[in-house]
Amino acid sequence: MDKQKRQDIIIRICCVIAALVLWMYIRSSEDPVTTSVIKYVPVKILNEDTLADRDLVLIPNQDFYINLTVKAPASTIKDLDKKEFSLVADLQGYALTPGENKVQVKVKEAIPGVSVVNSDGLLMKVDVDTLADKYVNVTSGIVGEVAEGYYNDDSVISPNSVKISGPQRYLDQVVGAVAQVDITNASTDIDKNCKVTLVDSDEREITGLSIYPEYVQVKIQVKKGKYLGINVQTTGTAVPGVTIVSTEAAPKSIEVAGVSEIIDNIKSINTEPINISNITESTTVDANLIMPEGVHSVNNEKTVKVKITVKKFSEKTLSIPIDYTNLGEKLTLENSTPTLKLIITGEESELSKISEDKLKATVDLKSLTEGSHEVKIQLAGVPNTVQVKSQTPENITITIKAKTEETGNNDG
Repeated sequence: MDKQKRQDIIIRICCVIAALVLWMYIRSSEDPVTTSVIKYVPVKILNEDTLADRDLVLIPNQDFYINLTVKAPASTIKDLDKKEFSLVADLQGYALTPGENKVQVKVKEAIPGVSVVNSDGLLMKVDVDTLADKYVNVTSGIVGEVAEGYYNDDSVISPNSVKISGPQRYLDQVVGAVAQVDITNASTDIDKNCKVTLVDSDEREITGLSIYPEYVQVKIQVKKGKYLGINVQTTGTAVPGVTIVSTEAAPKSIEVAGVSEIIDNIKSINTEPINISNITESTTVDANLIMPEGVHSVNNEKTVKVKITVKKFSEKTLSIPIDYTNLGEKLTLENSTPTLKLIITGEESELSKISEDKLKATVDLKSLTEGSHEVKIQLAGVPNTVQVKSQTPENITITIKAKTEETGNNDG
């Protein structure tokens, strides 16, 4: 190659370089490279499942993001979206402990024309806790009311406990599990799969824990109801002198529920028989209710109060003076009976009101003449609340004679 040709090549190369420098100068003047901070750039967590091997777990609902300092042409930064960055934090290999830990964030894929200034010092906080589990009992949460005239029994839940696992601090807040079931307007038995919700002591929902199983089966019997009267049953015989006047239950009726076919054919609810053979006073006793199979009390009554009213009967002996009336003026009475023996029976409270001075026994001698007569004793003042058991005597024999006149002379 001759000297002239070499010079031409060198000149051409210099021209290209000069043009490139000139282009870069113009370009930088129109679109200068600037530095900017991109806030809240999302970070993807890698190998989270390795925490379980160390009995650890991430606290749920954490927002993983970081601020990036980037350098790029102004036009590029202007249109830059934080979602374009691919940032990752790999949890494998870190000696994490319960609480807050700092892990390194790496740029997984670069964006052309954009450089991350602080890529070597990107750190992010992650909150972890001990991975724990326990079993909690499941109760039903009833929503709504069954149809009018029907009642719901207690629920049967299967399984009646669930296993929960997750951060220890969340686990410690859980006091129970609830499976809500809607019974609105139900008139037939309910059988539903219901989602389990975890609650704290204030019945607030706790999330962020795994539940197994997540759904449980809830069965509730829906039964027909109505009011039935109480039928008091007794056994034995009242003691002599005592009469059972009445037995009255309180309450007089109760509300029961059960299978429709059974409820429709029941007229009353019986009590267990009450033994009256030892009852001598009015009293109130507890009596167990006999519930037919398939029927139960809506308000869970198992007993009722039974008021037993009695009357006690006895007898009383009285000695009543006999009053002889209307004897003729010229007649005199001989061999008369002075008193009447009276035995009366009745309720003790009524007998106590009767005394000898309130009764009167009389023999009317009107129209009787001399001679022997059998007369009837008239008894008055006996109230109709008692009965005369015996009267001795009922009739008496009397003798009436004429008075003897005594005369004399007193001659002075």
